[in-house]
Amino acid sequence: MGMPDPLDPILHRLAACVRMLLSANAGERDAAINGVQRMLKTVGEDKSVEVHALAARIEQPSTALSDTDKKKIQAAIEQAHAKGYAEGVQAAENKQHGAGPFRSTDGPEWAKIALYVQREKDRLEVRHHEFVNDMAGRTVWADSGYEPTLKQHKYLHSLFLKLGGKIT
Repeated sequence: MGMPDPLDPILHRLAACVRMLLSANAGERDAAINGVQRMLKTVGEDKSVEVHALAARIEQPSTALSDTDKKKIQAAIEQAHAKGYAEGVQAAENKQHGAGPFRSTDGPEWAKIALYVQREKDRLEVRHHEFVNDMAGRTVWADSGYEPTLKQHKYLHSLFLKLGGKIT
């Protein structure tokens, strides 16, 4: 980083004086010119350096960011990117698999569905009870995450929906 610009502390006031130069009132214009001259005298010993610094600043404004600012901006961009990416992944998973309590990134959570149906099995005809208990036992106790066959899936899913379960 270079030396600090000697004009930095007075730039706001200088800008106000420059704006006053457009005033229709001659007294305000004179005050603006006198204000610019006073501020430039307070900046340093060598008055010609300040006038030239002001002229250079007008011709080539200082827009460079400090390294600290650049790092903050880069960190904010990376954080926003990570958050956006995570939200996009979640949205894609939700679209593909749903976002309800009976869904995961791998599809329906059969253990939760089977346990739900088992808890509510008394609302079903007795002929379904053995199948419901069997599915609950298989899905809950299997270490590998039991996946019902297509026929079991359809049957369990139909009972689940019959009991008012919803996969959203």
